Amino acid sequence: MWNENMPLELLKDMPTQLNEENTAKIQRVIDVDKYKNSEWKGYDLCGEYAPFCKNCDKSLDYPCADAYIRMKQEQGMNVEILGAKKQPLKIRIAVAKRKKI
Repeated sequence: MWNENMPLELLKDMPTQLNEENTAKIQRVIDVDKYKNSEWKGYDLCGEYAPFCKNCDKSLDYPCADAYIRMKQEQGMNVEILGAKKQPLKIRIAVAKRKKI
């Protein structure tokens, strides 16, 4: 299902310290493959698309790329992301109403 070769080849051609532009490129490659596979399966594969999905932090600007790079780091690849940015935290508050007796 998931094509690891495309992001891996891209990552191999990049410096060991990735800037935002590098991370965005990896995100785009993963997004295209994830979209094609989602179309084929008939539903959004976000969260179950690839082995790195278990490390996903959707609050980051490039969540798939970040999770993929962390997976490669765990596998021993010498690579790091410089200045990964988190999106502003969105808080939703729900208020439960008591039933009147």
